[in-house]
Amino acid sequence: MKKREQTRLKILEAAWLLFRENGYQDTTTRHIAEQAGVAAGTVFSHFPTKLDLLKAGLTTQIDEVIDHAESEQPAGCPRLKLLHFAKHLYTFYCEESDFSRELFRELIWQQKEFEQQLDGFRHKLFSQTSQYDACKAAVMMDCYFMTLVSGLNAAQPDAARMLKQLERKLETFA
Repeated sequence: MKKREQTRLKILEAAWLLFRENGYQDTTTRHIAEQAGVAAGTVFSHFPTKLDLLKAGLTTQIDEVIDHAESEQPAGCPRLKLLHFAKHLYTFYCEESDFSRELFRELIWQQKEFEQQLDGFRHKLFSQTSQYDACKAAVMMDCYFMTLVSGLNAAQPDAARMLKQLERKLETFA
């Protein structure tokens, strides 16, 4: 790995750690630079804004969760695949529910930034079907995200309860 990439990764890991510990709002780029052991200007040479750090961190974390889930992914229809991935993703979000709520507050209007990742995920759900159904994929993702948002709004977010709710919604696709 090149030195620049190692530095970028070190900054990203430091930022994600501090965001989780202190919250996004209470973490400064100076704190991130100190935690990463780099100059403040180095942080900005890799990530123009703190929000860019948050987006990159979330993308990395979600990719890791999906890769792990994919390693044990069952074959099946898109509905079953979504349930499988949702089990892992909902657990990820619920383990740090306060931080997850903060993430969504910051990123709710940044959907365009994640469109490529979302599109890849929608296609992954339909990988074993003869034809990709864009409308069905969009509705399934809407069900997934609305269940996630309502589940994180609960006093005690519960991944198993969220998964059951998603399963009931997706039964309309059976």
